[in-house]
Amino acid sequence: MKDIREFLAQLGKELQGSKDVDKEAHEILETLHSDVDQLEESGDADLESMLDRVKELESRFAANHPVLEQTARELADALAKMGI
Repeated sequence: MKDIREFLAQLGKELQGSKDVDKEAHEILETLHSDVDQLEESGDADLESMLDRVKELESRFAANHPVLEQTARELADALAKMGI
């Protein structure tokens, strides 16, 4: 779970530094933070939906934000290691 939090923090930091990232990407990241909170609190979260959101971020960043895309890919890999 620590890795996932670190990737989310890194994505958040990089999103703040990017002026041309849309509002929806920020909202997806906020939802992912909520998902992780829920997972830690109750052990219950829809991991598949989390992975879908991460993949959506990755595809949004593919053309214009290669660093963000790589971070999103690493987050997806961390989620996959949790058994998705």
